[in-house]
Amino acid sequence: MSTFDWKSSRLVVSCAGGLESYLLHEIQAIAGSEYELVRGAVEGPATLKNVYEICLRSRIASRVMLPIIEFPYKNEDDLYHRLRQIHWRAHFSLENSVAISTSKEASVNVNTQFLTYRTKDAIMDYFRHFKGDRPNVDTRNPDMRIHVHFGRELVQVALDLSGDPLHKRGYRVAQNEAPLKETLAAALLMSAGWPNEKYPRLVDPMCGSGTLLIEAAMMQSGMVPGLLRKRFGFERWAYHDEALWQESVNQVAQEDKSEDFAFQIKGFDSDNASIQAALRNIAAAGLEGCIHVERRELAQFALHQGPTEPLGVVVCNPPYGERLDKDADLIFLYRAIARRFQENCEHWRAAIITNNVEFADALQLENPETARVYNGPIRCVIRSGDVVKRAAFQCVPVKPELQHDSIESAPAKDLLNRVKKNMKGLQKWIEREQVLAYRIYDADIPEYNLAIDWYNGHLHVQEYAPPKSVSPEKAEQRLQDALAGLKLFFAIPQGRIHVKSRQRQKGKQQYQKLNETKRMMPLDEAGALLLVNLDDYLDTGLFLDHRPTRVRMQQLSKGTRFLNLFCYTAAATVHAAIGGAKRTTSVDMSGTYLNWARNNLYLNGCSESHHQLERSDCMAWLKQCREQYDLIFVDPPTFSNSKRMKGFFDVQQSQVELLDLAMKRLEPGGLLIFSNNYNRFELEQELTERYAVTDITQQSLPPDFARGKPIHRCWEFRHK
Repeated sequence: MSTFDWKSSRLVVSCAGGLESYLLHEIQAIAGSEYELVRGAVEGPATLKNVYEICLRSRIASRVMLPIIEFPYKNEDDLYHRLRQIHWRAHFSLENSVAISTSKEASVNVNTQFLTYRTKDAIMDYFRHFKGDRPNVDTRNPDMRIHVHFGRELVQVALDLSGDPLHKRGYRVAQNEAPLKETLAAALLMSAGWPNEKYPRLVDPMCGSGTLLIEAAMMQSGMVPGLLRKRFGFERWAYHDEALWQESVNQVAQEDKSEDFAFQIKGFDSDNASIQAALRNIAAAGLEGCIHVERRELAQFALHQGPTEPLGVVVCNPPYGERLDKDADLIFLYRAIARRFQENCEHWRAAIITNNVEFADALQLENPETARVYNGPIRCVIRSGDVVKRAAFQCVPVKPELQHDSIESAPAKDLLNRVKKNMKGLQKWIEREQVLAYRIYDADIPEYNLAIDWYNGHLHVQEYAPPKSVSPEKAEQRLQDALAGLKLFFAIPQGRIHVKSRQRQKGKQQYQKLNETKRMMPLDEAGALLLVNLDDYLDTGLFLDHRPTRVRMQQLSKGTRFLNLFCYTAAATVHAAIGGAKRTTSVDMSGTYLNWARNNLYLNGCSESHHQLERSDCMAWLKQCREQYDLIFVDPPTFSNSKRMKGFFDVQQSQVELLDLAMKRLEPGGLLIFSNNYNRFELEQELTERYAVTDITQQSLPPDFARGKPIHRCWEFRHK
């Protein structure tokens, strides 16, 4: 022991990039104020006591290194000779196995792989010279780890006294995809001020394999992270003092209050495999029964925050594009997280980690603080702050402010009077059911061949093709009169009037873009947030005439397996999901609309692990499907001849095959709802003979579509 100069030696404690300030604060609390931040690591006096205390107590440190020599780098031969001169037998013996690693600063031009071999040669040749033999090399589980770092000026040779990285606490016996390192989880919790007596509760609505929950419990109850580890790098070091080590272990063991601590920590996740992994890890950490976890989607996340209940901290490690869901527009998921936080955790502290500042901004936290960190190779931010309720990302109802006095002087007076009459007839229904999007005019007057819809502060105007008896010039003049009159009557700016010409669509035309605005607007429909785009496509993403059917899906879906065929943007699926469907499948041929569907699901906190999206021809998919469903919605187009399908689809000709295939997938006692908008459609008699069929067309039409001939037909199918 006397051959080692402790007084002139310093410990170097490293961490993941971006966590240096957390590490410095922590190490100073553990080992004293003499420790300081130097070149991205924390350095301070080297003592055995400090080595043991840091390895046991630090929640942020990655490694604890003891430099044993520094020298300028000249070439590999000089490196070899300098390494041969180190008194290696003072640190470990021939019987100990070793592992060697190298690193370099970005500006240093050396081949670290080659220099790793040269380092190994120097150490092995040293032992051969003095002992006639060499120690074994064990890259996976060595007794001693030696690290050589090539800086811009000096080479530093150090012993890694931590052994395996310190984020390996010893409790991770199971994991899900893209787990969060324990050290990063601890930093995220620290950023939210955890633990804090003012905020004794903690919730993670997307807990994965439970890392944040376990780290939070350990921090709150005084469990030190190093106690669970089976081994450290210093245990086979020649200067290790077992008595002093056991003294440190006994001291931290006495500080552990977890056995009698009243934890208020809960975790939820949509994936059952993740929940099972979390339970296994919690048990391995010695916290079984202390942390509550259950399978629950973000869409179902709810806390009962009474006025007398204490506040808490809500934390989250959501998916981000470089790890998961790479092609998804994840901003909608983060908006869902913000809504759930604001609805359930007002005045709580919050913290998340993400790779995109825009995602972090979506949380809209009060008094936000941001730390830029690395999660492995991925640049991330930790955002923390206070949860407050805000209007953004919510759907704030906009009531039409009709200017009745403007009608007399406005163009298209007959049109405006009819709109006024229709609005008056719908008013009680709109207020009773809080409807935000509805049809206010549908070619009621032959002179104005338009469909006009109110979309929560916007007008969506579709021009039908004029009859041959009306010249294009006259039709255009009528359209311009109508738009000018509507602008005056509704008192809205021109930018909130969205005009399209509705022609018969063939093949891919129905999917082709009209614009590139990419403006998505959320609409609240009976608690489901649904995205509409009023400019870029002929259709908006939401068929208003199916509103009652979608709401009914929500009411019927609890505990069911739901199938949505020809799903479009999956609005019906969203209703089923928030209604409590345990699993949904949505099938459509259009990648455009399936991406839209994915964003709808994300906006409502619905995970693809339980809400599957299938891009396929529905007829072909049904032929290979072997799953059974309790609730099925079938709403096919009138005609389709997409290149992605064999032949063509005609709803009149294909109905028997389609419904027979779909009914094979319906569980006994289940319900299938079939609808289409072909105005000359006739249901084949053989279907009514084979199944229990009920025409529910009238019940399925909302009041704004009750005028004139039904816009769609709708039936219930059950097994006899």
